[in-house]
Amino acid sequence: MKLYKKPLKAFLTNDLHAFESAENDKHLIYHFKKGYVTVLGEFDGETYEGGTACIIFNGNDVIAVAKGLLRFMDSGK
Repeated sequence: MKLYKKPLKAFLTNDLHAFESAENDKHLIYHFKKGYVTVLGEFDGETYEGGTACIIFNGNDVIAVAKGLLRFMDSGK
């Protein structure tokens, strides 16, 4: 895992949301709206498309998403 010394700004290209299972009344766990997010770091993960996941923060929640879902605004990515 690589945590960035300075968080990066990126644009999340899709809305993302997750719900708990039906046994837990399908309660919303998180909802990331399409838009700008803060990228805190990245790691290799075979379950993510492209093999690399980024750790993102939207002001409320932190999740990992495939790096391909992000368009980086900062140089170097």
